[in-house]
Amino acid sequence: MNFLDARQNVANIFTPISTSPPPNVFPVRDTHPVSTPPLAAADNGKPIQTNKFYANMMLGGQNYPVFTFPYEVWWSNQPDAPWGLGIDHREPEQRVFGPVEGPAGANQWYSNPIWIRSLQLGATEFSGNTSSMEMSNLNGGSADITFYANPADPQSTGRMAFSLCQGMGFVSATYTDLTPVLDSAILVRNSTEVAGFRPGARKYRILLENNAVWVLYSFPASGSLSLDLNVVNNGHLEATRQFSGLIQIAKISKASTGYAAVEAVLDAAAGSWCGGVSVAASVSGSTGRYQFNFNRRGSSSSELLMFALPHHVQSFETTTAVKIRNAVKFYSPTKGLMTAVAANQWRLVETGLPTNIGWLPVKSGAAATFSSASLNRISAAAKFEMQQDFSALSNQDTMYFSGKALAKFAYICLSTSDILKDIPLTRTCQIKLKTAFSRFANNAQQNGLVYENSWSGIISDALYKTGDPNVDFGSGYYNDHHFHYGHFIQAAAIIAYLERKHFSTTGSWLTANRDWVNTLVRDVANPSPVDPYFPVFRSFDWYHGHSWAKGLWESWDGKDEESSSEDYNFAYAMKLWGNVNRDAAMEARGNLMLGIMKRSMNNYMLLSTGNTNHPSNFVGNKVSGILFENKVDHTTYFGSLPQYIHGVHMLPLTPISPYIRSTTFVKEEWNLYFNRQMGPIDDGWKGILYANYGIIDPRGAFNFFNSTSWQNKWLDGGASRTWYMSFAGGLGGAS
Repeated sequence: MNFLDARQNVANIFTPISTSPPPNVFPVRDTHPVSTPPLAAADNGKPIQTNKFYANMMLGGQNYPVFTFPYEVWWSNQPDAPWGLGIDHREPEQRVFGPVEGPAGANQWYSNPIWIRSLQLGATEFSGNTSSMEMSNLNGGSADITFYANPADPQSTGRMAFSLCQGMGFVSATYTDLTPVLDSAILVRNSTEVAGFRPGARKYRILLENNAVWVLYSFPASGSLSLDLNVVNNGHLEATRQFSGLIQIAKISKASTGYAAVEAVLDAAAGSWCGGVSVAASVSGSTGRYQFNFNRRGSSSSELLMFALPHHVQSFETTTAVKIRNAVKFYSPTKGLMTAVAANQWRLVETGLPTNIGWLPVKSGAAATFSSASLNRISAAAKFEMQQDFSALSNQDTMYFSGKALAKFAYICLSTSDILKDIPLTRTCQIKLKTAFSRFANNAQQNGLVYENSWSGIISDALYKTGDPNVDFGSGYYNDHHFHYGHFIQAAAIIAYLERKHFSTTGSWLTANRDWVNTLVRDVANPSPVDPYFPVFRSFDWYHGHSWAKGLWESWDGKDEESSSEDYNFAYAMKLWGNVNRDAAMEARGNLMLGIMKRSMNNYMLLSTGNTNHPSNFVGNKVSGILFENKVDHTTYFGSLPQYIHGVHMLPLTPISPYIRSTTFVKEEWNLYFNRQMGPIDDGWKGILYANYGIIDPRGAFNFFNSTSWQNKWLDGGASRTWYMSFAGGLGGAS
């Protein structure tokens, strides 16, 4: 145990960090190159989510797909297409696969087709010239969209409203004073009204020309006549009169027979729909509990039908597991088979949270020991590496590389303190590190940070200097904030820890820098809507169980992430900062997020033998590469060499790495890609790969870093030989 004591029982882990404006050190910008979307009046002035599943409806032409899982929906607003909300669900046989590559002979990528208009909801009153779409209630797991027939006409009351919820079982539209239409590009073979469904309601079973069977339910509002659909042609169904009320659509089957059990579940749940979702969570010791509270709406008394991903089902408490409807399973685009659940609330539990993992690696069994010879070698490495100019090397033109440098030096200081127990050396290291960090705390780096209040966040002013949306890896457009800021938060946590442990019991450094660091945490992972300056959990997706790195960019394939390790590195950094800052709720959030990430990443990103959530001809790649919502591509944005693709899911190697990356997975990946295959790798990736190797062979890794043939070119800009030896030694490799 190497962690400061902290309260581990937190009933509500989502208490606000702060409700104050960002510190004055961050200049305020009132504009952003990306315009915010049309919003309902009640949402104007509130922070707007940038990295959530519905972002395509906010950006550009607003007609790229939104992936609610399992469905795909989009605003069909192109001049040559019917106007409304397109709907589709893709089956595995529709996937397209990339070329075979690599030692396992796996396909490089697979993706799902988009914009196949199986069905589309619209109205005769809609027109591309006069109609519009407005968004509201933009939350982490849901968003509302409303289509207005003619907002310029004060006499027009016609509108069609949807709540888009992740995992929604139905696509549910509330019509007001419109004449509904149903379009299909697949074409309708037949549409049959099913008699005797429910008093006042109607049900239509729709068979498409691809043999897929869909169902439409309608529930008229008080005072409205029932929905009466007429087949105009095999691609267009139209109501015979105006309708106000609820219309729901769901897929029953990809085949025209054998779907009675699925249809029975849908029939029972019809009439209820998801009007939004909130998340609550608590932590007690090493057990975390979280729940999705769905806002069930509709006239039906039935519980809400929602779809769960595989990692949800694995975590369900018994009270939720008994509400699984195993008859209804649909494939997701990129995360395996989804299972229907009839419940207004999901309760999930994660045990074995990493509450015992703190500043140093935790070895299983007896605590790690270091021989005198090993300590001497680590000391020599530290003294050599401390000759570097911390300030100069961290003053780079991107926050990403600057943060990596600061974190590298912080881990050298941590090693001199907690491995070498050399306090004078730690003092020298700490002074240099604090000086380097102060440049950023004073916002005096090459490209400073600003608070922009269009989307509400902390971004690099390089965007305003250059006008280049890709500068600093697109961070000005809210790409990768958890990657970038996690390194700074981690460095700050180590500085504060060492300062209190050795040099100042008053915590003066922490007090002076608390607001600056907390602001970075708030930008990425503000836990509460009470904080009016940042969206709630910009990056982390509680439904998917990991973060999304893509910000304000239209994308055919939705949000994506190429580095699982820099994702969980942020949560680990937040946990450390919460611990040293005595913020029990923040520490608990970090621990629970890490527990959830461990499960989700080992389902969807780190692919051990037997993984069934991706096609069998992809699993051999061992890592997802770039995981999109609609596509998985075994590559990176900066190259396709194996050390890039796999290494970016490893770095940085910290004490939390062995918690996420199981020995089974690491061994499989190592043996397939890197064992006796290191010859061509002769740069910083080599150090990353061997540090990761320490998870399964700490002595072999330590010997590599301790070798007399060692070359410093095997370190990347975020790594040190000192820390890699300490890391491998902490796992048992230096006894």
